[in-house]
Order: sequence, then structure tokens, then C-alpha cells
Amino acid sequence: MTRPATGTTFNAGGFNDVDNRYQDTRTGLVAALVRDARGAATNISPHNEDGSVLFSPLAEDGTLRADLFAYVRENGVWVENTSSNQGWHLAGAFAEGNGPQTSPSIDSDEQMIEQSNAPFDVTLMREDEPFSFTAIETAKPFLRRLRNNLRLSDADGNSLVEVPGGDDQGWAKPIDSESVDRQVLLVRARKRNGKTLYVVDGYSCVKLTDVGTSRMGKQGEAAELTFKPVSDPYFMAVQDSLYVPIIKYTWVGGDAWTALGTPVPSVYTVTLGSPSAGDFTLTFKGNTTSAIAYNALASAVKSALVALDDGYTTADWTVTGNAGGPYTVTTPGGFALTGSGTGLTDGTFSVAAVTS
Repeated sequence: MTRPATGTTFNAGGFNDVDNRYQDTRTGLVAALVRDARGAATNISPHNEDGSVLFSPLAEDGTLRADLFAYVRENGVWVENTSSNQGWHLAGAFAEGNGPQTSPSIDSDEQMIEQSNAPFDVTLMREDEPFSFTAIETAKPFLRRLRNNLRLSDADGNSLVEVPGGDDQGWAKPIDSESVDRQVLLVRARKRNGKTLYVVDGYSCVKLTDVGTSRMGKQGEAAELTFKPVSDPYFMAVQDSLYVPIIKYTWVGGDAWTALGTPVPSVYTVTLGSPSAGDFTLTFKGNTTSAIAYNALASAVKSALVALDDGYTTADWTVTGNAGGPYTVTTPGGFALTGSGTGLTDGTFSVAAVTS
């Protein structure tokens, strides 16, 4: 590339273009989720080999999934979640200053030569990223099991964690206990200007490697638990167009994240042309409506969109226009509206964003 003849200033050249919306570390909204790793049955690879999504802790709209937890609090009582769920357990509150923290380390080997005092080459020998947290709800059955290296579920995924409040409950520390494989999600959320940024670090297989000092007293008996990620043959992701084994994956989402990119239009014009019969469909957030008649009223088009299993209600949609269109559709935003007119007889079907 040819060097330009003239340059620019610090500000005009973008050298001062800082943006605090990217900052995700200054937050009090932090959570740690843990479950047993059971191989293919608990595969949390972010992608399939073709790049499509296999697992994510975030829903399609970028917010946190509501089906993660094995136990939930109902009317102040902790009960087993009877709804379909992912079987994760919540670590709960952390001691101040002792929330999830990582300690990355890299070991390298430097090759020196006689002709120079500078390294001739550097070879990466080991890359590690243990993490730890201090959960203070130490009476929680899940944490007792985690600390004692007891399984959280059986081979079929059925929970072994006790429901709090049972008679004669207790937890043993077995001699020569096995090292149980766990999976961990470290979740943080940051709110700014009414929008939320979600960041989730996922580890497909970790082992408990250290339990810190525990003192019985006013400060509680919480101990720092340290985990070390290890290789999991099922944990794969598409990175830079290659499907590769990974040790960690970070998901990001939320309306604060969406706001950093190019806005997705929320108003569309759906045109049918002049069909003589047939039907069409509309698609939003990966969900497709049932067939809509070629001469449908705007209210019928809206009803078809409201019926989508996308978490939105009647108040989130607006559809205007004459029977048979064109229709003006105002979506809840964040995702593109598309459609298909292959079921129409004659006519010219199109879905076009209204950009101004």
C-alpha cells in the first residue's frame, strides 16, 4: 500500500476513538453455573461443523436463557425445576472481592544463539487458565457436593443434589474420592443507558484442583475453590473459518451489544403484487408463520406473526395496509423480517426494509 502524502491529527484520525460501551468488567452482576460433564450428553460446543449454533447460554434475542437451572426458588423455597432445563446449578453469592477470577499463565522456551543476546526464537510450551471463586452460601447442597468432589448427577443426567430442608441430610468426604469432571459458565452482565451487555465464559471440562483455607467464625467458612480447564474432545468451535478444538469460549449478547453494530431495520413493506390465489409466509428470528392467505387482512397477518414462538406478544407487532397488501410491518426489532411467496399464484412477492 502506497504511503499517503499527507497525514492527519490524533483526533481526526480516530486515535482517540475510545468507547466505554465495550467495557464489560466493571459490574456487580456476576454468576457462576456448574454441572457435571458427561461427554456427548453435555456437549456445549458453540458451533456445529457447518458453523450453525449447537449450544449457547444466550437465547436467540441475546438475553440469558431461562431454562438453565436444575433448581429454582419458588415463594422463597428452593425446589427441583420440573420444567425442561439444562441442569446447571447456581453458585450464589460471592464474598466481596472474591467473585470469579482467572489466572492465565503461559510458559515458553527461548532458543538462544551465540551470535546474539536476544532470543533467536520462542516456542510456546504450556498455556493455562485456572479460575477460582469463593461462594459463601456454604449450606447449599450443591456447594457441599462441589467442595467434597461428589457427583451432581448420575450417568443419565438425573440430579443427585439434595433438595434443602430434608430430614437427616449430610455430606460425606470419601477417602480417595475421584476427580469429577465439571462444566462451568461464568456469567456477567453490565447495564448502561437502559441496555444490557451479557458476557459468558464457558468451560466444557474442568477439575477442582484446590480448596482454600476455611475458617469457622463471623466471616463464615467459605473457601476459595480453584478449577483448571482440561481438554474435552467434544468441545469444538468454528474460529477463523476452521472447526477446531477449544478450551474456552466466550459468548456475548444483549441489546447493548446489538447497539454497537449496524442497526437492523424494524419496519418492512411486504408486497404481494396482484396474486389471484395462494398464500405466503413470513419469517422472524428463525421462526416461520403458518400460511397466510393472498387476500388476508392486515389483522390476519399480525395474528400470524404474534403466533410465532419467539417470546413476543400482540403489543410488540404493528401491521397496517389493505387486504392483499402491501402491508407495513413494524417488528419488535433486532432481527430481520423475511418471507416466501412460493405459494402464491401470480403476483410478485417481496419483503423490503424501510430505511428512512
